[in-house]
Amino acid sequence: MGCIVNGPGEMADADFGYVGGAPGKIDLYVGKTVVQRGIAMEGATEALIQLIKDHGRWVDPPTDE
Repeated sequence: MGCIVNGPGEMADADFGYVGGAPGKIDLYVGKTVVQRGIAMEGATEALIQLIKDHGRWVDPPTDE
């Protein structure tokens, strides 16, 4: 389905998860498995994008021409 969810309880069928793990930090999941912990919020979006790319699931957004 390609969903990204916001908590472990919602990850039953999710491919990737982005979950607050501690104040100012997030954990990344693939399915129900945590793959990275304690990522600072400042780099969290980039870390999620890289995780999706590493799994071959990233699609670049269309560009306006």
